[in-house]
Amino acid sequence: MNERQQQQHDFDKSQRPLIVGDANQCPLPPSELSNIDRDSHYVVKTIDSGLTAEIFHLVIDGKDYTLKKRREQAKVKNLDGKYSFLNEVLCRQRFESLKSDPNTAPFFENIISTIYADYRLGIILSPWIDGTHIQRLDAQLIRQLFTTLEAIERQGIMEWDLCGGNLLVDSNDKVWLFDFGYMYPFNPLTEFNSNGLSDPIFHFVERFETRFFFGWLLENKLDTEEQLALYKMLKEQGVESYQTKLEWLTTHSAKPEIIEHFSSIITKWKSALACNQALQLQFTLDAFRSHVLDIEDDLHGQSCTPTTLKRIRFVYQELESNFEILEKTGQLFYANAGLSQSKLLTLYKEKYQQALDFQVKVKPSGPYIRR
Repeated sequence: MNERQQQQHDFDKSQRPLIVGDANQCPLPPSELSNIDRDSHYVVKTIDSGLTAEIFHLVIDGKDYTLKKRREQAKVKNLDGKYSFLNEVLCRQRFESLKSDPNTAPFFENIISTIYADYRLGIILSPWIDGTHIQRLDAQLIRQLFTTLEAIERQGIMEWDLCGGNLLVDSNDKVWLFDFGYMYPFNPLTEFNSNGLSDPIFHFVERFETRFFFGWLLENKLDTEEQLALYKMLKEQGVESYQTKLEWLTTHSAKPEIIEHFSSIITKWKSALACNQALQLQFTLDAFRSHVLDIEDDLHGQSCTPTTLKRIRFVYQELESNFEILEKTGQLFYANAGLSQSKLLTLYKEKYQQALDFQVKVKPSGPYIRR
């Protein structure tokens, strides 16, 4: 248990209250909201796909709301999963403070507001977002997301879980972030991320690639040229965003190793963008890295899906055909470092069986209850 998890554990056991917002702004008393279930006449839609909470679309007095109710046991079987609802309420408390300050509010327009949250009651009430999960990618959408993530990091918060289920796009093509269970504090001037200086591999463009982009490509029938075009657009937006980030780090006297780290990332991406062959190689390397990391995340939380299986098949095929390149370019990291090709192939066969055993049985967008 790390320091953050210990603090969350201690708070959870303390029974101290944690409330965001004003109960007077609720359309129903908080105690009544906490008793709502799928059979309530206020519920028009139930979303069962959340691993930490059940989500209800409510209509009360003609107004639409989102009610998140904490599950008795999170479906992510680790400490971060156990405390993710607590972490979300803490983050919402911070965001409401930022959104109420005229100096910072404009930077957080893509963060959902919280009407009311009570950790001890296990509820979070927000406006309903009439949107869909990301169906298509373009530069405007990526720019919105990255600009918001820049602002979040400047406030000392790292978003780890940029998966498709945590991003919505409304009818005006506005991107919304609405799930904050895996956002953790860090100092952007002295740390790479909320793991401090120990894991430079993790940063918000990587998190988007790992948790969303390359998995999304596996689920969408795009040819090689279309995939590479989207990847090029993503890297162009990443360069622009990290140049802005680098200017901010420099202006605020960040540690030299932090500045050098993000400067080297920009240089690498610019080099990849310079020619199609280099871009194709970087695409392959980033895809492999992303799938390796996400596989471990799913296995660690025992929260695997059919996409996890597709990721493992991708990694296995790359190990079969491109082992020497992967080894030479440093893609065999953490537990994979130093292992032979045959050992890695055996390992990922075993991971495939584990992923089959750890499949989370949830329906992606239902069931629905209409009244």
